Amino acid sequence: MRTLQQQELDWIERAPVSVIGRAESAAPPDAVFAVLADHVRWPEWFPSVRKVEVLGPATGVGARRRVTVPGAVFEEEFIAWDPGVRWSFTGTASRPGLLRSLVEDCRLEPTSTGGTAIAYGMHLAPAPLAAPLVRLARGSLRKNLDRAMHQLAQRAENPPN
Repeated sequence: MRTLQQQELDWIERAPVSVIGRAESAAPPDAVFAVLADHVRWPEWFPSVRKVEVLGPATGVGARRRVTVPGAVFEEEFIAWDPGVRWSFTGTASRPGLLRSLVEDCRLEPTSTGGTAIAYGMHLAPAPLAAPLVRLARGSLRKNLDRAMHQLAQRAENPPN
């Protein structure tokens, strides 16, 4: 695993690459947050996530996890954990070493109908050799994030038994 440069939330504004996925759910923000916080079930609704392992405490700032996606593994540490409002982590390590830094940030806002507006941002600094590839993949990343957020919205509306 390659160590990533950890970032704080204010880094989002300076990240070289940012991609935002959006959706709306009829479920309230607390229900959407509950789906986000259920780490091990992410593969059921986030298409590119194959496996999530919790590394120590599962909740709160400082919680850590390891996420497997096709062709890569990321270790993450939470830097924001505000139930029903915000959920964010910084990458701490990855394999392969395509990134220098990563922050993913999910913001939940109540809608006038009692539902939730979901905005999930992926903010990253690619390694120099990977930068052209990452920039080319932005459209695909956005499409995948939008799809995942729509599936998050549906999962919050219809949680499994």
